[in-house]
Formats: sequence, C-alpha cells, structure tokens
Amino acid sequence: MMMHATLADDVHPEQPQRIACIFEMLQRNGCIDRMVRIPTREALRREIELVHDPPLWDSFESIVQLPVEELKAYSKDLEIKSSLYLNPHSTFCARLACGSAMEICSAVAASYVRNGIAIVRPPGHHAEPGSGTGFCLYNNVAVAAKALLERPPGSPDRVQRVMILDWDVHHGNGTQRAFWDDDRVLYVSLHRYENGTFYPGSTFGHYEQVGGAKALGTSVNVPWPSGGMNDADYLYAFQRCIMPIAYEFNPDLVIVSAGFDAAAGDLLGGCFVSPAGYAHMTHQLMSLARGKIVVVLEGGYTLDAIASSALAVTQTLLGEPLPPWPTGLACSTAGADTVARVVRAQAPYWTCMRHSLDYAPPPQKTSIATWAANELYLDARAARLWADCQMVPLPAVGESLARNQALITPSTMVPGTSTLLVFVHDMGTWHVGDPDDPQRPPLFLADAADTIVQWARTRGFACVDLCTTLPVPVRPLRNSEREKPPPRPDAPPHKAVLEAQALYVWDNVCALSPAQQIFFVGFGSGCDALMHIIANRVVQDRVKAVVQVMGLHPIPLVPKQRQELKSWYLEHSTVLCPHRHPLYEWNEQQASGKRLGRVQRADASDPSQVLLHATDVLNMWVNKSA
Repeated sequence: MMMHATLADDVHPEQPQRIACIFEMLQRNGCIDRMVRIPTREALRREIELVHDPPLWDSFESIVQLPVEELKAYSKDLEIKSSLYLNPHSTFCARLACGSAMEICSAVAASYVRNGIAIVRPPGHHAEPGSGTGFCLYNNVAVAAKALLERPPGSPDRVQRVMILDWDVHHGNGTQRAFWDDDRVLYVSLHRYENGTFYPGSTFGHYEQVGGAKALGTSVNVPWPSGGMNDADYLYAFQRCIMPIAYEFNPDLVIVSAGFDAAAGDLLGGCFVSPAGYAHMTHQLMSLARGKIVVVLEGGYTLDAIASSALAVTQTLLGEPLPPWPTGLACSTAGADTVARVVRAQAPYWTCMRHSLDYAPPPQKTSIATWAANELYLDARAARLWADCQMVPLPAVGESLARNQALITPSTMVPGTSTLLVFVHDMGTWHVGDPDDPQRPPLFLADAADTIVQWARTRGFACVDLCTTLPVPVRPLRNSEREKPPPRPDAPPHKAVLEAQALYVWDNVCALSPAQQIFFVGFGSGCDALMHIIANRVVQDRVKAVVQVMGLHPIPLVPKQRQELKSWYLEHSTVLCPHRHPLYEWNEQQASGKRLGRVQRADASDPSQVLLHATDVLNMWVNKSA
C-alpha cells in the first residue's frame, strides 16, 4: 500500500511513510510479536459495489491506465477539484486497503481474534457512494461493515448491528452517506466543523444531521466549533452522549475510523488529543460488543504524532494498563456547549439522552392547547417593545417569518428619518431557578437584547429588530427500541432560513427606508445573518458600522471571492468576542485579518454581558460617523 504516492514534485500529506512509521513504532515496542497478522487480499468489485456505484470503479480503472505524463496532469486537476491524487498503482492499493479492512473485521466478528488494528492506506471515510474525494478512493470501513451485515444467516462473521466511531478530525461524509437510511449502523463522528467551513466543507456534519427517515438517531455528529479541542473535550463527549447511546444501541461489532489528525502536533488538524487520550477512548469502546473492536487507519499527517497515537491505541487493545490521564485538563466552554446541543438533537431518539436532558414527551391529546416556548417569547417581546418603543410587527409572509419575529419602529419608513439601527439577535437563554432563592422564579429567561433597542430609542434612531428564533418541529418519541418516530417534514436548515429572513427584512424594509445612515448590530447567530446581507447586497454606501457580538461559534468571514469587501469591512466593523471564546482558549494571539474585521476580546465571558457593553462601541461609531 506504500505504492500509492503522488506523481507531483511536492511531498503530499497523505504519504506512504504514514503506514511505515506506524508499523515500525509497533515493532520497536514489541507489539507485533504479540499479535496475529491477518493475511490481506484485494477487495472484489462486487464487494466494493455494496457501497459504491459501479461507474466509480470503471472511472478509477480507466484513469490509472493513462500514460504517466497524462495521468500526472489529470491528477493535478483532480487534486484541486477533489483533494485526490492517482498513480498507476493507486487502485490496486485501494483494493488492498479495502480488502484488509474486510479481512480483519471478519476475523474479529467471527471471534478468530479478540480485536484488531488495520494499518492501511489510502484512507476511506470521505469516499461517497458515487465519488472518491479527500485522499480517499473507496470507503474501507463502510465496505467492511456492509459486507458483514449482508452475510447469509449462519455465517460465523455475520453481524446485525455495527457501530462506527469516527474520531478523525474531519467529518466522515462518505460513511455517514453510506448508512444514512440504515438503522443497523450507528455512525458517530467527532470533528472540526466551524459552521461547515472546515473540510469537507458542508453542513452534513451538523449535530442536527441525525439520519434519514428510516434511521433517525443513528447518525450522531459532535461538530467542534473550532480547533484547539483536547483530551478533556473528547472524553466529555464520550461520557455525556457517545457511550450512553452506544450502550443503548448494543452493537455486535465496533469499527473505529481512526484518523489521528486530531492529535497534538498534527499540521492539518489543529487539535490537542494526546496518545493517552486516544488510549482512554479506545478503552471505553472495548466495553462494547464483548470487546469486538477493529481500529482502521484514516487520516493523520504528522508522522511522529500518528505513530505515538497508534502505539497507545494498540497497547490498549493488547490489554496493557492505561497511561495516566493528563492532569490539569478540563472540558472547554465550547466543548461543553457543543455536547449539550448534541444531546438535545439526539434526545427524541434515545432514552438515555432524554433522561439526561429531562426530556418530556409532547402531549398526546390534540384537545390540549400547546405553545412553543419561542412563540411565547416573541409574543411577549412584541408586547413589551410596543409599550416601550411603539415597535410594530413586520407582517409574516408565508414561511419566511414567524409571527412577531421582526419588529420595526414606525419612523423606519417616515421621510426625514436619517439613522436606522438594524439589530439581528438570538433569543435569550433559559435558566432553572434556585429553589432556595425566593427572588428567582423556577424557570426564567435572561435576555439582554432590549438594551440595544432602548439605546436606539434614546438616540432617536429608527430601529429594525429581527430575532433569529425559529419554530422547532415536534418530534414524537419512540415507544420501544424497534419503533421509529415518523419522519420529520423536510425543512431547510436553520442557517438557510435565517439568511432568507435577513435578506427579506433588508429588501422589504431597510433598502426602502429613507435613512442614509445605517448601523448593523449582530448577536449570536445574527452575526452570520448580517454577514450574509453584506455579502449579497450592496450596503457599503449606507452602512456606517457593523458591530458583531459573538457567542461561542466561529467569527463570520467576508467571502474570499468578494475582494472589494475586505478593506471596507475591516474599516467599518468591530467584532466583540467573549473572554473565553474558543479563538482565545486555544490561541492566545488576537485574531487578525481583513476577513475577520476588527476583533476585540471582551472582559466578560457571558455573551449576554458582552452585549450589554456593546453600546459603548456603538457610541464610538456614531460619534465617528457624525
């Protein structure tokens, strides 16, 4: 499998030495002598086509037969389009990698060996049914799992349920796609996500991507909002949601898509998982499926890091004592927030998640009146801002806006209005009160958004207020392990809906307002909505300042293709980050760059507290624009 190498002159991250250095590390530390070596073989076409479309095989085989110079040029274009390279031996190596994964999974499933590790390349978890991408030709793990699930009854290696745990720093889009509607496979992925901008660059790895209509809850995504995640973040996710779901799923076999690019020191991953962290994760997974676990190599591109990480995993599989847990580590704010969102997304489908969330089923009798919490919030906010600021709702049009979601002051459209504040923000945060504190109700919502509206009122500015809250569909619970809830109606992702709402408000209110001086203020997910307006509408002549108050998610960037916006945004923006924003938790250097705007680190860690002080920044911009 080391024959798969780039024809380009430069060294490629997915280099042959990746598997050589791992094997040598295991050999030096006496692991190989204690292990059974499983003979490899090439995967057959009919086996690969259990997952992949037939044209994919034909396409790869025709490409690798091109003359070398022609193949070199083709591979260069393929690298740009699909992050993939080919040489004359690539498909042979890919068949060996796939066949190796199949053989070792079969041996473990049949109890020929207790567990195993497959040191293979090219990797596979990005390979979709119809395409190879992301250094991957065929999906080794998916083909191996599907082959065992399709074995005839009575076969010693036949399994009924497989758990695939993907700790590669990139989302395994191909594996998730292969089993999207197959409830026999539980796919769990921990990966850098960054609002879908981190490779493979789609929203398919979002925590709300929970599986197809026939397999809801069998895709579990833990999408880290930034780099810098460490052992404590990963183990917190294991303990809080991954292992409880795994126990409830009760797999017959566990396969680990073991990319080691989240390891400390990896050039592409930017995370800090130690060899000890990988060992502890492996140890927890060994408690499943009567210890039947197979670790299959995926990514990992710094040789020392992948070798030491693979050694720790292998020693754990061999039953050696676990290395000491790194001292002084705690789960980050961003990590805990991400895991909490995963728990909420999975609660409708797993009993263990409902118990940890105190999840209550919706009323079953249709005669009982019910109200969504976000609707109550919007109604109360509309009543309050009418009384205080005479703001009125923008009429809801179709499904574009919910009732009372967008509020405006009447002066917004009155001739002579000179200044308009556009405020796009999240709903406040729900809190459980202290039973020993009579001043706090049992359940209350804390919301700092009124501060910005009141500031605009004291200045005599017109105001448009858009709350990003969206109706949450009711998700019936499963009554038993085998019963699945009915499929949810297809709905666009939250981000796409919010972007459409923001453009609707701009086109139908802001663009028509006589105000020649506009100030943008974003809070939480509202920051991305404002950036969408900036990127898709001509606003530079009228928008005098953009103040973004971040939550715990990545800072929105000016699109790369809009070169003319970078300097304008840097000159007209202030981005306020909470003191414990992930940007600073793993990188103490302040962010910079025209695409980010002017980034300031606030003293407060609570985003709502940061919003309370945003008026000082607004005053600075108003005085500067006067």
